[in-house]
Amino acid sequence: MAKSIDTSFAHAARLLLPAMDKTAVYLIGCGGTGSWLAPAVARLVYVMREQRPDISIVFIDPDTVEAGNIPRQNFCAAEIGRPKALTLAQRYGAAWGMEIAARVERFDPKIISGTWDRLSIIIGCVDNAAARRAIAATLKKNKGAHSVWWLDCGNANESGQVLLGSSATVADLKDAFVSKRVCGRLPGPHLQAPDLLKARHEERNGHKLSCAELMAANAQSLTINQAVAAVAADYLARMLGGGPLVKFATYIDQATGSARSRAITEEEITAVVKPSRGKQP
Repeated sequence: MAKSIDTSFAHAARLLLPAMDKTAVYLIGCGGTGSWLAPAVARLVYVMREQRPDISIVFIDPDTVEAGNIPRQNFCAAEIGRPKALTLAQRYGAAWGMEIAARVERFDPKIISGTWDRLSIIIGCVDNAAARRAIAATLKKNKGAHSVWWLDCGNANESGQVLLGSSATVADLKDAFVSKRVCGRLPGPHLQAPDLLKARHEERNGHKLSCAELMAANAQSLTINQAVAAVAADYLARMLGGGPLVKFATYIDQATGSARSRAITEEEITAVVKPSRGKQP
């Protein structure tokens, strides 16, 4: 039987972000995907500064560059031993002639908790549940204001996803649609995919494999991180004013060369968010 045609995008609403004078972009995780996304973040912010003059960038990562990172991450041998966040901030800050802040530490909700006066876009490029729980807690603290948005990037060996949202709970989604064609709230990535907050077996047992070790074990392709970063960059560009955003989740598969997205419609949001998922993270 022939597959039905997906017409959801014909009825999709566009995302309407809160109008705020200040904008802050936080890139959390500067390794596999984050290192490739960093130059796109810097370039997009540089280009969009005419529309958002008061915009800042912060790169956050506690790790340093290791020899095993070189084949797959956006670093070179001369940078081994240097903090990842600082290295990328200095490199692309100099390239575009602008200040990019770097924090060589794990992300903590306190970093953003005192900045509700601005639109904060958190780009999560982390590889563990603990870090994602910290980001989810930020949405919880910002409940009701919806000035904090979480753009989460994740991948397996040859597949990946980019999920966007602002709501910590299902209850926060009430009145999300200003009209059928305009939406002001989306379910947080942890509502769309609850397993993001669950520690994997290797995490629970204290021997989480690094990205370098995963690559050495042939568990990840050499290009999946760049593919996910490209999708995330498109989301960010549209959020900053580079065109309407009518999707909230994108899934890619390199083995088949396929990609699919979920349109911003009540039906698509309902399909991924169940009432039982509305508990506080």
